[in-house]
Amino acid sequence: MLRELQKKKEELSPVYLLGGDNAYLIEKFAGEFARKIVPEEKRSFNWVKIDEEEENALEKLFNSARTVSLLGGEKVIQFRPRRLFKGKENSREEKFFELLDNWPKGVYLIITAGQEMDKRTRVFKQTKKRVRFFETQSLKGQNLHSWIKAQVEKRGKTIDREALFFLEYAFFNQLYVIENELEKVFLFMGEQNKITRSLLGEIISIDRVLHEKFVFEWVDAISKQETNKALEMLGEMLRQGTSAVYLFTMLGRQIRLLALCWEFKRRGVSHQEAAKKLGEHPFPLQKCYRFADSFSFSELSFLWQEVARVGDRIVQGEMEWQPSLEMFLFRWKDFKKRKTPS
Repeated sequence: MLRELQKKKEELSPVYLLGGDNAYLIEKFAGEFARKIVPEEKRSFNWVKIDEEEENALEKLFNSARTVSLLGGEKVIQFRPRRLFKGKENSREEKFFELLDNWPKGVYLIITAGQEMDKRTRVFKQTKKRVRFFETQSLKGQNLHSWIKAQVEKRGKTIDREALFFLEYAFFNQLYVIENELEKVFLFMGEQNKITRSLLGEIISIDRVLHEKFVFEWVDAISKQETNKALEMLGEMLRQGTSAVYLFTMLGRQIRLLALCWEFKRRGVSHQEAAKKLGEHPFPLQKCYRFADSFSFSELSFLWQEVARVGDRIVQGEMEWQPSLEMFLFRWKDFKKRKTPS
């Protein structure tokens, strides 16, 4: 797919549809495409990002495609669909097809559908006929190793086989995470040329990596309102010696992000814009955006007030960390039970 970017501008398609589960590759293609087409000084106006979570997103897409930029020059529109390619915008499909059939010159559209796409729908089949379609897949095995090697070789370094398997085991195919960890390694190794398993061990602790994964799964279980699972996981982590202070801090942070994402979504702000405002990486914030829909305002208010209440009681010496966490989860379970009609 990235080879498409090596083509001359006149050989490029005006519209691309990007699907599949490799979010890293999709975002990389969209970003590099926009940087290829739009000069840096015009990107704030001529690189337009529209998320279907925003209010009137399709209207914004239609208007942006037909509106000449204030700065002139070519424009790139990056559109993230949520409902359209799941067949949930039937009344707008014909207008969308009409736009594609009469796509304006000097404007490029990149539809970053990812997994928000049902290939059985009419809108997908008809769109695919009109555009250049790429389907991505998560990198695994040899493909993942080749990608890691390429990132290392770009920096004039090499990596041994054991180090490759370490990165795969620790981070599976989370390319954003691997890329960030490699940046730490490059800074640490200085003039050394080869990344070895022992070198990675000095920088990345596999126990810490796996431990943090488990903690995030626990916070996700609470976010998804899987209270029984969260209680079981809490007991397991405490038995393994995980700090209750750390868990409480993580919980408070996640609830804060959920509340902020809930409000941003209500105001029509995309997760990318929210990430910039909050100084967070778009990937974890995207997960919060998905979870936020499963909460009501009263539920988020309850969670936030409980975190503040429990935190105050701990600071004042009225409660211990571990029983405080267990009490928090039981109160959350009870709150949900009282809200659910019998």
